Amino acid sequence: MISFVWPPGVPMLAGTGGSETYTAGQVRELLRRGISAQVVSIGHGTKDGRKDFPDIPFLALETADELSKLSGTVVFVNRAYDVPTKNKAVIILHCATSKTAKNSIMKVEVASKTIIATSIYNGQQWAVFLDIPYSRIHIVLPFADPVFGNVKRSKPAKKTRIVFAGRLHPDKGIYTLLEMMHEKEMQKNGFVVSLVTAGQHVETGQTIAQMLKGYPYAKLVNPLKSVTSMAQLLGQNDILLVPSVYAEPFGMLSVEAQHTGCRVVASNIGGLPETNCGLLTLVEPRDPRALVKGIEQAVALGVATKRERTIAKESFTLDASVDALLVALKI
Repeated sequence: MISFVWPPGVPMLAGTGGSETYTAGQVRELLRRGISAQVVSIGHGTKDGRKDFPDIPFLALETADELSKLSGTVVFVNRAYDVPTKNKAVIILHCATSKTAKNSIMKVEVASKTIIATSIYNGQQWAVFLDIPYSRIHIVLPFADPVFGNVKRSKPAKKTRIVFAGRLHPDKGIYTLLEMMHEKEMQKNGFVVSLVTAGQHVETGQTIAQMLKGYPYAKLVNPLKSVTSMAQLLGQNDILLVPSVYAEPFGMLSVEAQHTGCRVVASNIGGLPETNCGLLTLVEPRDPRALVKGIEQAVALGVATKRERTIAKESFTLDASVDALLVALKI
């Protein structure tokens, strides 16, 4: 049994971040291979997110001490509980290094555990932060669920269809995007822009969503909670914008979009450059003019061909990700 232990705080909710998508996909693929796997929550009871993932086994514990009784491999997601486990535990660091957390605390959390990071960039950052050799960190790259590679693309439209599908958060570059919308090129070229209002499970997202009510320059799309609905959305758009202003540990949405044949214009920061499947255009972060130029470049490249999409789908596969995970877990 491989038990992915969800960190303290909010339950595991669909459509709220890459950690959720990554964990759910890993569990599904392990189960498909006949390897027992589950998500473990602590202190949430049955309100731990299981309704969003009905095909995944959940185990609800009341206290962290109960983790010591679990058989098999315990894999902590982002944060580890300070409890002993029957076998050597693992921690997967999807998150970026914290500016506020003390590295001495994290050193205690990762001590004697197998450490996994989800990009070369993030692995290097954690090695420096924890003051450990980079060679001690295993890299298990994220993936695009096969649904993204198999989704049918809609026919090309007269106007270029652009979508922002990240969370409504300043770190995700939503304010840069809104400033970009007032550039004359965006007003004159007749682009069709959609904004997914994800991230409303926290106050920041709720506030920004409230601000966007009645926004005249883009279509607002309700949050999407399934892999299939996100794949369909990306398959109906020509360009995905990922204008992050902070160093993303990786950027799964970029890979997912490229697997659908959707071009991506993303900030040249953090792990995002590692997401290139052949349909990625990088721009300077925090620069609305650079974002416009990136869109123009993506438009000039044209609609992705079938061959380009086929090549894109060969990168960051679920099989390769789980293979790397099992090597790190020595299973």
